[in-house]
Amino acid sequence: MTTSLSNLIKRDDHDNIKIEAFPVQEIEADSVSGGGSSGRGHSGGPEDHISKIEREAYEKGFSQGQKDGFALGKKRLEETAKRLEALIENLSELKSRLYRESEEEILRLSIEIARKIVQRELSLDGEAVLRTIRKAVDFLNERTSIKVLVNPADMEKVKETLPELRTGKKIENIELIEDPSVARGGCILQTGFGTINATIEDQLAAIAEELEDELGNNGHTNASIT
Repeated sequence: MTTSLSNLIKRDDHDNIKIEAFPVQEIEADSVSGGGSSGRGHSGGPEDHISKIEREAYEKGFSQGQKDGFALGKKRLEETAKRLEALIENLSELKSRLYRESEEEILRLSIEIARKIVQRELSLDGEAVLRTIRKAVDFLNERTSIKVLVNPADMEKVKETLPELRTGKKIENIELIEDPSVARGGCILQTGFGTINATIEDQLAAIAEELEDELGNNGHTNASIT
């Protein structure tokens, strides 16, 4: 006959036996706590390490990118500054050249205008050729015979004063010659010692030469004005 274990328990002991519930919640809490601890341990695992490396690499790359960008920007700024400096220098040279060329052009125009004005005035002033001849005679150093070349339009006026010219101390004999190449108001004296050019063109050329010399003294390049 099989005896049950429960039969071995005395009835008197039944009243002293208490059935208590197993502390499930505590186990669950411990289990959860253990799991949480495991989770925290996991957070410091390979994935977090990789994330940290990536973050450090990003920050390092960003910092290096800033440095490289600054260096590149500085280099480009320096290149731009050099180009601007060269441009300013070229503009300065261009300004000087234009100023110089404009000065010379203005001088040419001035001489041309003066030439036209003088020619017009001389065409209206019949006495101009006589004044020119007298000034040319003043250049004679010794008494000599002369030939006077004048414009055909001035010939009659010069003939009127021929007796006066012959009485000059520096003239032995005088011969008048018409020459269309001589502008009105001017003359050319041919003497035994050489030729005296007293044409209006020659006088204007002398003025232009003086002005050219003045420009040259001011540091400008001379140009032929006549």
